[in-house]
Amino acid sequence: MKIFDVAIIGGGLAGLTSALHLKQKGFSVLVVEKNNYPHHKVCGEYVSNEVKPYLEYLGIDDLNNFPKINRLQISTRSGKSVYTQLPLGGIGVSRYTLDYTMYKEAKTKGVSFLFETVTNLSFNESLFNITNTLANSIQAKIVIGAYGKGANLDKKLSRKFIQ
Repeated sequence: MKIFDVAIIGGGLAGLTSALHLKQKGFSVLVVEKNNYPHHKVCGEYVSNEVKPYLEYLGIDDLNNFPKINRLQISTRSGKSVYTQLPLGGIGVSRYTLDYTMYKEAKTKGVSFLFETVTNLSFNESLFNITNTLANSIQAKIVIGAYGKGANLDKKLSRKFIQ
């Protein structure tokens, strides 16, 4: 059984960013994500220009192909609107596209992926043991939880902030 330096539970932006950065630093990395890529998510579709250099550092370099956003409009139900310029600006990109682009880059760089749901996590003798729905056990020296607030795993681990 391979022991990973880092296992990341959750393959959204936080998990993928962590995976790309750690792999670039020479760590063996496994991302455990419950859904195959690409998949839709409900969330904002704006990436500020201030993070573009970091994403390019991670290998995501086709960001200039997306629509540029440089102003914000807020409207009321009655139809009144307020406009403002966005000093830094940014790009419009769906999470479907951004996550999939980051996933493909991570695969290219050698990040391992397992598309399963984590059912348990334990620590024993300096290693984390991650169990998934197939009852497989994965071992890692470090585990990053990048799965979002209120996940079933937090409930199973009786994390205090969930109670």
